[in-house]
Amino acid sequence: MVYKARQRQLDRLVALKVLSPELGRDAAFAERFSREAQALARLHHSNIVSVFDFGRAGDYFYFLMEYVDGVTLRRLIDKKQLQPGEAQRIVVEICQALQFAHEEGIVHRDIKPSNILIDKKGRVKVADFGLAKLAGNGASEPAGHVQTAPLWGTPPYMAPEQLEKPAHADHRADIYALGVVFYEMLTGGLPMGRVEPPSKVAGVDAQLDEVVLRAMDKEPDRRYQQAGGMRAAVEKATGRFSSLAGDMPPARRRHGMWRYLAWFGLMAGTAVLADLFYLTIKDHWPEPMAGRIPPGAMEAFAASPEGAGVGRRMAAELRLNKDQLQNVNKSVRRFQREFASLERRHTTRRKDAAGHVHITIEPFPDAMNELMSRMWADLGTVLGADQLATARALHFEKLFPHTGQSTVNVEIWWENGDYHYVESQENAGKPGATNSAGGPALPPRYRSYLRDSR
Repeated sequence: MVYKARQRQLDRLVALKVLSPELGRDAAFAERFSREAQALARLHHSNIVSVFDFGRAGDYFYFLMEYVDGVTLRRLIDKKQLQPGEAQRIVVEICQALQFAHEEGIVHRDIKPSNILIDKKGRVKVADFGLAKLAGNGASEPAGHVQTAPLWGTPPYMAPEQLEKPAHADHRADIYALGVVFYEMLTGGLPMGRVEPPSKVAGVDAQLDEVVLRAMDKEPDRRYQQAGGMRAAVEKATGRFSSLAGDMPPARRRHGMWRYLAWFGLMAGTAVLADLFYLTIKDHWPEPMAGRIPPGAMEAFAASPEGAGVGRRMAAELRLNKDQLQNVNKSVRRFQREFASLERRHTTRRKDAAGHVHITIEPFPDAMNELMSRMWADLGTVLGADQLATARALHFEKLFPHTGQSTVNVEIWWENGDYHYVESQENAGKPGATNSAGGPALPPRYRSYLRDSR
């Protein structure tokens, strides 16, 4: 049961979820509850309902959770109030929540419309992470029944392996369930029997058919292997790229005339880069160019540690056409945002007595290797086999600030009207990089750590 309550100490509304008293009578449940609840309480994400506290009162175990003032996705589907564009946005935000939770080692196991909340500002919140497993494990069998592996989830949304071998189901079962939810949002009904593509059932964009059907594939190995991959596929199909919590934050806004000087410098620098890029590759372009490179096409490369030089070598050596260049840029920008999200989750910040900001980025090799694997797979849908081999030789990984394989330490301070910084990487085999007053600007990804540093 869930109650709307007020936490008097902090004077805020909360949701009080009380579990079945039958669970309280299970001696083994108490230890499991404490272990699982601590894991759930660590899930701090803007698209996940937060767990503030948990405990036990008599036979009742409870969670004190964030109160979301809004409606469930179930209600929106039943009232047929969802447009395809809104359904796509909701799926993208659910993917963001699932990717974060899966990286923390937590699988939801009961993704369904009633567990998706939409607040009054339209923000998506996924509720009840891990509770299906927690309650399912404690369920008791009637007398005379043989104890079997508990069944977690809601049948219409459960992956085949979740029904057949629930103990062996992994995070890909969540992706299957999200595929069913997406299908239901687009068509208004559940996929039954021989599944017709959403475009035939409801006349939605046919590009979404592949996304939905792949997510609902009966074989886990043929589904999207990560929620982030499903998000990328939705965005690619729709051509719209969402900026969500966890993505690259905007650079700090300057004030006064410095804001205008910085804007003017950015515009002038962009114009020079565009002209240089055009002059460099015009003789190598495999098809006649009707005009300049589309605005923003070099954005990802110009912002990378290697600078626009990577883009020039790519266009010349890979002989990319205009569509390929734009698609490669979109892909790289998307994975740069994922990298930034990973980096922030492994970053600690402190300020010393002198006012210097110290940033430590711990290694995340497994997550980085998985990200790079997905990036190459994504680029493989844009580039030919020969182009992909050449791209690997160009070391696209240099488009990321670091490899995630070793610790990065950064010290930043304000002096003489400018930021100075020293950056070093442990076990990187190279000296730390230092900027001076006349050197390069502080990388944008570090600026978010400078609040209160002046």
